[in-house]
Amino acid sequence: MLISKFYSSNFNDYIKREISQKSILNKKSFVILILFLITLYFCLNLSKIITSFKFEFFNKFLIKNGFVIKNIEIKGINNLNKNDILKIINSYNKINIFSINFKDLHKKINNNTWVKKGLIEVIYPDTVKVYLIEKVPIAIWQDKFGNKLISKTGNFIIEKELNYFKNFLPIIIGKNAHKNIDPIFKILNLNKDFAKNVWSLTFVNERRWDVHFKQGLTIRLPRSNMKEAWKKILSLNENFKILNFGLTEIDLRKPNQILGKINVDKKIIFENRN
Repeated sequence: MLISKFYSSNFNDYIKREISQKSILNKKSFVILILFLITLYFCLNLSKIITSFKFEFFNKFLIKNGFVIKNIEIKGINNLNKNDILKIINSYNKINIFSINFKDLHKKINNNTWVKKGLIEVIYPDTVKVYLIEKVPIAIWQDKFGNKLISKTGNFIIEKELNYFKNFLPIIIGKNAHKNIDPIFKILNLNKDFAKNVWSLTFVNERRWDVHFKQGLTIRLPRSNMKEAWKKILSLNENFKILNFGLTEIDLRKPNQILGKINVDKKIIFENRN
């Protein structure tokens, strides 16, 4: 379209110049000029067809002689589905390896939510190596739309098979909980063995955390000085084994105060009264 307009514009300028100089344009010359412009237009479009044909010819020639991706090596996979990466790479099988846009390929691989960083190495004539660093999931965020794996930075990791991760990752609940998990997880990691008993965490009113344990205990942490409050919990556990003490709640929301609730079996109390 641009070429057509360009030649049309030049042609109009030419006509104006000729009229001013000769006052009349020879009809035969005019016809010849028109035919020349039409021929030139088609020649230019023909060159595009020839170029396309040449590319297709050389593309098939190179593929036939082995210059196409045949060997794929992927390293660094732990949780990522390998087939997801293979599917991306294999979509380039119909073009020769020299014509592949590896920047585009690199971008598609890094768009996978499991990938923290991905590098591609090309070894001609037929090998592609992919080196991956995966994101590490640390929790499962639960909201009204379902469950999602969350990395340390709060990024979502799309994963259909969550049952495996439910066996060892805590569930986090609450608005924007996934964006605020780093501080609470740093505190939990002060004693990793104790933290293994954590079943879920609730981000309350986007201000503070409740920590729920598999043994039925809930610890209500304050909005500020969480670390100091958690150290008190660790000290209590070291001295009294609070997870086996029958407690249902420890409230640390008020400074200089620890409130505890214990699970009382009403049956036993009734029997003792009689």
